[in-house]
Amino acid sequence: MLPTPNAPVPGTTVVVGVDTHTDTHHAAVLDLNGRLEGDAAFPATPAGYQALVDWAGSYGIIDRIGVELTSSYGAGLTRALTGAGIHVLQVNTTDKATRARRGKDDRSDAIAAAQKVLAGMATAIPKDTTGVIESIRMLTLVRNSAVKSRTQALNQIKDLLVTAPTPLREQLRRFSLPTIAKHAAALQPDTGRYADPAHAAEHALKRLGHRVAALNDEITAADQELRALTTATAPTLLARPGLGVHTTAQFLITAAENIDRITSDAAFARLCGAAPVPVSSGQTHRMRLHRGGDRQANRALHMIIIGRMKTAPDPRAYITRRLTEGLSKRDTTRALKRYVARQVFNDLKTDLTKNRHP
Repeated sequence: MLPTPNAPVPGTTVVVGVDTHTDTHHAAVLDLNGRLEGDAAFPATPAGYQALVDWAGSYGIIDRIGVELTSSYGAGLTRALTGAGIHVLQVNTTDKATRARRGKDDRSDAIAAAQKVLAGMATAIPKDTTGVIESIRMLTLVRNSAVKSRTQALNQIKDLLVTAPTPLREQLRRFSLPTIAKHAAALQPDTGRYADPAHAAEHALKRLGHRVAALNDEITAADQELRALTTATAPTLLARPGLGVHTTAQFLITAAENIDRITSDAAFARLCGAAPVPVSSGQTHRMRLHRGGDRQANRALHMIIIGRMKTAPDPRAYITRRLTEGLSKRDTTRALKRYVARQVFNDLKTDLTKNRHP
């Protein structure tokens, strides 16, 4: 049963914290002095979202709502609250040390989320998941899963060949692994002789070959879909040297539709794990890169740098100059990564702003 709204208190302003789960969300309301006004659980359904807003609003004017896990369990609630014009902030889950010291339950987590909002510790704006970039994210997720499954199937083919009967092994081992998969799909094992290891090996390889072929088709279709979406969404970024469909898609996913939530190229670099952090000691003065952030975006930056170092003259000349000055190759690469992050952010701002205001 949903809680009954209280009589509204005129002129009172409140903040709300929400601990999200698959089936229910637990909310807590605090006044601006940090006093707990109430807490309750609501189903994770459209009706439950509206009931949460009505219940919280019964305590006064809702100033901000802090939601945990806005990109997973709290995604639906975040969309509903944002659509209702409520200021939503992303709240990090309680750290392990605090949970170990104080324990946890849904009520305390919701109160902690509201306290973080009230104290100004929660300032991040959740990603907008209502536009084309959410489509890119979902298609990328499925494509990456297919690539991983294909790699597993190819590795299984390689492992089977190690112990396969000698005639079959000698027949296929001279080819590359993708070609072996094609030949394996064309094998014709005797379906009545599975007890014979030679025929069982052919049958197993044939199944894996068909699996690889199906995954190849799935990956090709996903690549075509992602190329169309990224070309339409981020043409400026995609035209840059060293950027392909998948690196562009990753940067779009990292930035999200509402890129204005990222205040500067420095903030974007930190989000990508490319922000410089001082690690000087004594007479040693050097920097390393922030190890947090989106590691997939950091990987995309690294791949761009590797590609440009091989083909583009400017990065090669820069590296040569910095190495001559005594900088290590690793530190030089880090500096290039920060430069590329700035370039990517500016291109994303150009493309996404243009899409928003045609």
